[in-house]
Amino acid sequence: MDHITIISFVYIVAAVAVLFGLCIFVHELGHFAAAKALGMVIDVFSIGFGPAIWKKKIGNVLFKIGIFPIGGYVALPQMDPTAGDASLSKDKTAGGNAGPAEPARQLPRAAPWKKIIVAVAGAAGNMLLAYLIAWVVFIAGKPSMPAERCAVVGFVETNSEAYAQGMRLGDEILAVNNRAVQNWQEVIQENARYERVEILLKTASGEQTLALRTEKNALGFRMVPGIREITLCKVMSVESGSSAAAAGIQSGDLIRKLDGAEVLSIDHLIALVSARAGETVPVSVERNGVEHVMNVTPRLDPELNRARIGIRFDPAATDSDRVVHIPPGAQIKSHSLVILRVLRSLLTPGEAKATSQALGGPLMIVYMLQEMVKKGIIIALWFTCLLNVNLAILNLFPLPVLDGGHVFFSLLEIIIRRPVPPKAVLFLNQVFFGLLILAIVLITGRDIKRLYKIRLLSKPPAPAEQQAVTNPASPPAVSDDGEN
Repeated sequence: MDHITIISFVYIVAAVAVLFGLCIFVHELGHFAAAKALGMVIDVFSIGFGPAIWKKKIGNVLFKIGIFPIGGYVALPQMDPTAGDASLSKDKTAGGNAGPAEPARQLPRAAPWKKIIVAVAGAAGNMLLAYLIAWVVFIAGKPSMPAERCAVVGFVETNSEAYAQGMRLGDEILAVNNRAVQNWQEVIQENARYERVEILLKTASGEQTLALRTEKNALGFRMVPGIREITLCKVMSVESGSSAAAAGIQSGDLIRKLDGAEVLSIDHLIALVSARAGETVPVSVERNGVEHVMNVTPRLDPELNRARIGIRFDPAATDSDRVVHIPPGAQIKSHSLVILRVLRSLLTPGEAKATSQALGGPLMIVYMLQEMVKKGIIIALWFTCLLNVNLAILNLFPLPVLDGGHVFFSLLEIIIRRPVPPKAVLFLNQVFFGLLILAIVLITGRDIKRLYKIRLLSKPPAPAEQQAVTNPASPPAVSDDGEN
């Protein structure tokens, strides 16, 4: 590992820690500030759980950083539903999160309206940060991939059901199951919810509707098999002695055309090259905004059993000059709709199973955040905005142990004009806390399997894997960082 790689690694780790920690900090700061303003007793403000790696007591409040940085809490004994019940000597509630146990104390009960404000303040902190970040992204402009701007099909395997029904390169997906889609991300989201989908397609000859089945991909997400989005063919490296090196292709070049055909994706280019083994054909590349035309001669690679020109691609390439200035309100609305759509699917028979299998936990969130950091700080901020909207909405879901649970019980207290029986609240909190921990453990286990598969997929594909994806007459598939 050279010094540049080490610096890059340190930067990514630091950026992920700061951005992820910021999401937790503003949430807990919201609880803390509201409780302070309302004169409530505060015992602890903690970022992270478990034993403290740093702590300091200021006044009556213990500030600390826990060793497990996957959340945080503010210990507010007056938010404890069992406070004041002599038979239940447990007090550990913290603004929607469980905190450390402390001896029972005689504290005045907090009015339900105060508990509602404190509970909602955490989500308000996340939404405020989301808006601030959305403004930064709007002003700076977010670099985008082609698939973020449209839902054009960049590749169709010739042995797929989609190809058999008429889907072709360059077709545009207009709607999935009657829901309009604007980009490939929305196509993925809709496909992930159903075992079969109806796709409204815009083709060269007009509109066409296809009924297609979905399958779980290598990561467990449902997708119509055999189709992929348009991507940039940005050269990450050129193999020494290859046809591409002899032609003068350089790292950073964008391949636009091969033999006169416009290249729509990495998979498409591989197909074009494979079909021209031994032929000398022109390739158009864009370098610093200027088009250059060169000649390449694809050569058969015995290991891959197909022709190559000796290039590795950047699978995460974005158009740095095609930034999108998304208004802050539109960003928040888009992020909110994504999350609300997932919640609705989880409650809808026929969609719940597929949706739950597509969910990721804290481990996958951190992985995705580091991938975003690799693509650039603006994209990482855009993703952090999504995380904050996610945290705000999910925490207000009316389930015990969440902020929404505090709001629910407080509203119930206002309606029935007396506190909800502490034993009932304590029982529900314990049951749902156990279910939450179980869900996190199961999802984390699935995330570990997915990350392992991602690691395997990031390696150059073996010949057998290449041949297993498509039939002999179809072009071969590629790994995530495709090579040609």
